[in-house]
Amino acid sequence: MVKIAVSLALLMLLGACKPAEPPAQSLDDLVSEYAQSQRREGGMAQLPDVSAETFLLEIQANRDLLARVRDVDPTGLSPDEDIDRRLLIGLLESDVFTAEERRIWEVDPALYVPAYQVGQLLGALLAEPSAESVAALSQLLAQVPARMVIAKENLENPPQRFTEAAIFKTQGTIGSIEEGIAASSDFADAEFQRVTGEALAALKDYEAFLQDELLPRSTGTWAAGKAYYDYVLQHRWFLDADADTILARGLAAFEETEALAQQVSERIEPGKHWSEVYETLKDEHPPADGIKAAYQASMDAAREFVIQHRIVTLPEGERVVTVDTPPAMRRSSPFGTFQSVDAFGDGLEGRLVLTPIESWMTPEQQAGRLRSHHDAWIPVIAVHEAYPGHHVAALKVRENPRLLRKIVHEPIFSEGWGLLTEELMFEQGFLVGDDVRLTQLRNRLWRAARVILDVSLHTGRMTFEEAVDFLAERVRFERYAAELEVGMYIERPTYVLGYLIGMEEIMDIREEWIATFGEPNPPSTFYDALLTAGAIPPMLVRESLLGTKREAP
Repeated sequence: MVKIAVSLALLMLLGACKPAEPPAQSLDDLVSEYAQSQRREGGMAQLPDVSAETFLLEIQANRDLLARVRDVDPTGLSPDEDIDRRLLIGLLESDVFTAEERRIWEVDPALYVPAYQVGQLLGALLAEPSAESVAALSQLLAQVPARMVIAKENLENPPQRFTEAAIFKTQGTIGSIEEGIAASSDFADAEFQRVTGEALAALKDYEAFLQDELLPRSTGTWAAGKAYYDYVLQHRWFLDADADTILARGLAAFEETEALAQQVSERIEPGKHWSEVYETLKDEHPPADGIKAAYQASMDAAREFVIQHRIVTLPEGERVVTVDTPPAMRRSSPFGTFQSVDAFGDGLEGRLVLTPIESWMTPEQQAGRLRSHHDAWIPVIAVHEAYPGHHVAALKVRENPRLLRKIVHEPIFSEGWGLLTEELMFEQGFLVGDDVRLTQLRNRLWRAARVILDVSLHTGRMTFEEAVDFLAERVRFERYAAELEVGMYIERPTYVLGYLIGMEEIMDIREEWIATFGEPNPPSTFYDALLTAGAIPPMLVRESLLGTKREAP
């Protein structure tokens, strides 16, 4: 009995000395931690660490953060806090799952080539030469040799097409640096020249490695698999669907949209296939020196229409301007891009960045590029990118005070909204004329094709070549463009679903809103609330607006 009493006393003493469990963290603290992990440190000149150890540590950090978010007691959370908790769980689950399944540091040789950063800093240097711009580019290039060494250590068995894409990307980056250095010879000092020379040598050595060593052993698969696909759909995007369901939706949308396109084309040129009619529309376009003005005029007109019809409430002073693509970025961006406002900034200016038709192009290349900027295309792009598209969405999300809503940018909402705006502005009467309607429907058909091809490629239903054939034959892509398009699908599984599937999900929310509250009058009553909720999965947006709750599977 004495021994038992002593043992009990010892256990009680040890228990008293045991460190107390750390207090549970608040949801806001955990969101802040997640936000910090998503922010790039050091600006454009500082490349992220790409060692295998860093990727593995990030997976573990996300797993640890996920456990702590799950430990947050949902009792007593506000509806928006509860949405954020479940959203963060879904994001972290998917991040961990995706990283472990894809292991991009082992299979994506293009990951190590800082083409975008080089283009941005070269563009800044050539636009405004200064000691600061030289130093920034020099800092970036100084990191390239070590990065190429890490790439060789990490890469194991990538898919052949990933290695081929990396070769193309490396060659383009080498060309951009060589052209930029030639143009910057007047203000580049000896140290800058040395750093640049070492970076070029490392990139050329990496290109030789890709060609001679990695390509022959690049026998891996790019197909993500049905299990991967279903996991992202259900855990990240909260969809009550799997790959089979999504494929069926893509096929149905393709058939419906193709029929609508044919109906419109019959009004323009009876008896011809819609694709033949669409090709004739490309003959009407601005002159090469009038492209920027044409886009600006369409965006200005769309902005005025949005304001007059009270489709979305815009902040005072916002605008979108057109600018030229920096020369160093034109290899990777032959048509252009859109730059939205920063969710954490106070700037109000979006930028439509257009790559000019350049004099070095052959007459045939110039004609082809001009036809891509035809008169019926320009107003659709003005709507999709600017008003009330991506520019407006980026402005509205600033109005949500919740940090997580500002940093999350899921394509199932953001790209879905961009595509939806094209139909919305047709409904409202801004996009008018059969030529514009046919262009809009052709673009929707392309997005429906993306659903079919993305699912089919990653679940083994279709080969790369079959997907290219589909785009070339059914959507009438030029073959080289179809190959580039399908190349993007195999590198980013599920991303391109966001356009069509996201549009359909948002349209369902709108229908449910109207059934509950009636037709919004003015339209901004609904669209302001929709966009302010953030670019989060539509299922959670629906809950935010309508209180319809569904847990992730």
